[in-house]
Amino acid sequence: MNDASRPTAPPPPRTRNKPRAWLQARPALAIDALPPALAALEPTAVHVVYADATPACDALFWQSAARLLRARTTVLSPREPAGIADMLRAHGLDIERSRTLHPRANVCTLRGVPGRSGIAVLTEALQAMVDQCGAQGSQFLVEGAQAYFRWDDPVALADDGELLARWCRSNSCGVLLVMAPPGGTETLQLASLAGFHRHFAGVARLAQQHGHFVWEVGFWRHKDAILPPEMVPLRFSPVDRGLVAGSGADEAIAPGEAPTLLAPDEDRFIVSRAAVLRERWIPAHWQVVDDNAAAVAAAAGAVAATVVLHYGQIAELETLAGQVHQLRHDGGKALKIVVREDHEILRQRYELLMLTLGASLVIHRNTPFARVQTMIEAIQGQVFSRPILPDYKNALSAVVATAATGYVPPADFVSLVRTTLERSSVIRLPHVLLELPLLPEVAHVDALRACQMQDAGDLCTAGSNAVYAFFFACRMENVETACRHVFVRPMSELFGGELRCGDPESILGSLKRLESDLAQRPVQDYSGWLASQPGPSPVAAPAELPPQDAPIPLPATSRARRGRRAQPQAFAIPLKPQR
Repeated sequence: MNDASRPTAPPPPRTRNKPRAWLQARPALAIDALPPALAALEPTAVHVVYADATPACDALFWQSAARLLRARTTVLSPREPAGIADMLRAHGLDIERSRTLHPRANVCTLRGVPGRSGIAVLTEALQAMVDQCGAQGSQFLVEGAQAYFRWDDPVALADDGELLARWCRSNSCGVLLVMAPPGGTETLQLASLAGFHRHFAGVARLAQQHGHFVWEVGFWRHKDAILPPEMVPLRFSPVDRGLVAGSGADEAIAPGEAPTLLAPDEDRFIVSRAAVLRERWIPAHWQVVDDNAAAVAAAAGAVAATVVLHYGQIAELETLAGQVHQLRHDGGKALKIVVREDHEILRQRYELLMLTLGASLVIHRNTPFARVQTMIEAIQGQVFSRPILPDYKNALSAVVATAATGYVPPADFVSLVRTTLERSSVIRLPHVLLELPLLPEVAHVDALRACQMQDAGDLCTAGSNAVYAFFFACRMENVETACRHVFVRPMSELFGGELRCGDPESILGSLKRLESDLAQRPVQDYSGWLASQPGPSPVAAPAELPPQDAPIPLPATSRARRGRRAQPQAFAIPLKPQR
């Protein structure tokens, strides 16, 4: 029989088998170089990311949304529709263009309903997207989800989490919640919300520590394993301003590529006009504003930008100190704050004040502009390492010396020096105390008469067998110069040696020895005798340190205490005879 005439069985019907779950591409967070196990989002499960309203939070949510909307994904946000479109467009996805979204992708505005349970509103909205838009089995991204949970009741909060996790399993949907917890992420303890998290597949926190953004994983489920807690530093790509994981992200950069950024605004420069008023040219990308106050206002919300402030004279010091502290307190440790001198030079203690309050750099007067640009470029990528002070007035009062100058009685000397040390400890202002034992043939009054102190805060007194000299805001290497200006006679003619104390511990130790000496051998007060002698008196006017809440007096100018500079003397210059 011919084989062609044999009856043949019909082919079996073809069935389209559903792909296995482990072969399907899983949605993932948009953090480049993050380990895949920490970036993957488990299907039919809830993931939570705690993040404040920062550029890092926007980059995480909207970069992830821009990537996932090319698949079956639904994005829910409390923003207006135009704002949602703008954020997606800023992160590389223009939803107004055709064929940019997946046919089953959805973008919606979600708001709470007054008087109704937040979790009920959220789950009803998710169910409506499944029923009406065919979103079953897709991934949901929810921004600002903190409004839909009962944070004030731990038991109710745990019930809300269980209800949401049950909904995800019954509808085969995954949900990513990005929300700011009450009180902010800085004080959030993930372990305190264990009841809320027990039905979730992953919990992480996006926070800023020491000027850097970090990805702190509480736990993260990957397939059949649960990954332990981990902390990953984050930076920003200079190309698309997306997040990049790893502190060594710059090591893999090819030659010619820009390094990663601490924040998307790290290449932004805000400059006070007075700081560059004398320059003939400034970079085109620098944002020049009217004055220091306008620069502070323009830097509101900045994270890693560079702000250049102007310093002209001592009368501006208190205002400038407040502006520097406000910038550092509000902007964080990644903000770069530069103070540029113009007319007057910041004295050493005032420069230390600016650096303590938050300035990253103080540029001295008459620095060439090319050098200025080099110094500003050198601090890019750095963070402020000092602690941020809660109040700038305490630090400002530390650099203001007591009005007393010259000789004071021993008891007043001990009290004033101790109070000065306490106040100046805020900014670690250096001081020097000299203990000068007298030669046998030198009287106390002769040594005190030879000590003509001029600077505010410089004090001297007498013990039973020594003279004590305190130099305010002076370093050990400058003591010899200070002594040459203070003593009108060679010190070798008055004293048999000297003991220098340049740190608070040694200064306090010397004061204790002085108190012990005075308790055994009291010393008379030489104020009346020194004031009655002809010539300039070394006796200090009665003064005390002002209280904490008193206005802080500052000198009118840095030259006020030195007196007016003498006019040049006119004299004849012989000229060569003309031929």
